[in-house]
Amino acid sequence: MSVQATNTFSTNPGQARELVQALRQVLPDTLAHGGCEEIRIWCDQDDPDSVISLTRWATRADYEAYLAWRGQTGDTAMFREMLVKPMEVRYYDEVFRVER
Repeated sequence: MSVQATNTFSTNPGQARELVQALRQVLPDTLAHGGCEEIRIWCDQDDPDSVISLTRWATRADYEAYLAWRGQTGDTAMFREMLVKPMEVRYYDEVFRVER
């Protein structure tokens, strides 16, 4: 079963748009990376400096390998410069889903 990973980005004031643009540029590589199944980016309506990424991966190990790869490319350091605190990563297993 797939794993959902959320990344919470708390940007420096006014830098959320810049972060989203940077994500748009690098996320095609993410989707092509082994195990990535889906990517969604959300901006917080109540906190304009908060961006959330929801990605679905075949396994947690796939995502962790991806994070290590991003660190090697220098992209993680680029994102870190836009943040007021480190990116928060959480992992979730789907328990159930209700859809229309």
